[in-house]
Amino acid sequence: MPNGNSNGLPFGGCVLVKLPIVIADIVDSIKVDNVTCLDEMAKKVDHIDVRVEDLEADPVWSGPITGNPHHKPCTSKKATFHTYDKECGVRKLKSVNIHGNIHKQIYYVNRDDQVRHMSEDIAFTENIEPDADIFVDNVDNVDFEFKNVDIDVSFHLPRATRIQQHTTVSFTLKISEDQQLFIQTCIPDSGLIGTQLLSNASFETFTGCQLSDGWGQSNAAAGQPGRNNGYSVGLGGQLQNPGGTGTPCQVSAGEQASIFQNIPSAALRPGLVYEFCFWARDNANGQIGIVENYNLEARIRFLDANGQTINSVQTERRSFSQITNNWTQVCLTSTPVPEGTVSGVVEIVFIPETGNTAFVLIDDASLIVRRANGM
Repeated sequence: MPNGNSNGLPFGGCVLVKLPIVIADIVDSIKVDNVTCLDEMAKKVDHIDVRVEDLEADPVWSGPITGNPHHKPCTSKKATFHTYDKECGVRKLKSVNIHGNIHKQIYYVNRDDQVRHMSEDIAFTENIEPDADIFVDNVDNVDFEFKNVDIDVSFHLPRATRIQQHTTVSFTLKISEDQQLFIQTCIPDSGLIGTQLLSNASFETFTGCQLSDGWGQSNAAAGQPGRNNGYSVGLGGQLQNPGGTGTPCQVSAGEQASIFQNIPSAALRPGLVYEFCFWARDNANGQIGIVENYNLEARIRFLDANGQTINSVQTERRSFSQITNNWTQVCLTSTPVPEGTVSGVVEIVFIPETGNTAFVLIDDASLIVRRANGM
């Protein structure tokens, strides 16, 4: 059979998209001081309601930078050049002019203990410079957006007709540039159904006693006689040296043995259901002196970010009486992948009991996506 998913999982391919890429977040504040003159004498200021309006950013760019390491060749999208077209090229953001309007509603108490009200608008402009160099490919594709805008005002009454005010406008200026990017899209869950997820599934690739291409192992011998004239892997023993040549493997029928492989992360999605299968046989074949006393388990486990098993290990067990000298298929269907899963593993475990001298051979494993949740 084909030797597993050596060429990777199917994907939806690459798509060219245009996305706003954040190139800087500038956190800053602007202080605006002013004195408001009242038309009458005041005993105190009760409170001031304040908001910022029409907040805008005007960038100040350098000229095109041709000797900068960020420079890229400039290609015009126009078929015709005009005398006053802006020269294209990488530019550096030198500074940003921030301007807007502070609108105030001032409430004060006059000499007759009456609460009076007046409004005022204070226009402001401030130039800020970024702390780090910011380069862009096309200034026409750059956007400035204000986030987390907050305004605070303090005041006192030094004279009966004058209110001294200190206003602070704080903000985050998010700078983004539209860029064309190739992104790799994931195939939908339904598109994974029927996909073989294991690498080296028929165990044809090995070096000495060790399996290659994704398999881990313990007390196992690669390069054993296979089900269809290829190779298998022995758990707890060997019928021949790996591949029929070379050095014998250090394996024991009296010790637990296993092979295991991680489930590819691209196919490890909540709700998917897998079927884990393999073929097994033992070496007894009625031979005198071989004691069969073992169990064989297929296992699937899902792990969280801390490496802890979620729910429990799913198993399918066969005793020595169910495994003969003829190849027999063993299958285990998983429960849906639970939420919070970040990794998964499949295992085939040989568990010898007291006095066992038999071992098993494993061939033609598969881990197939059988269905998605709700399908």
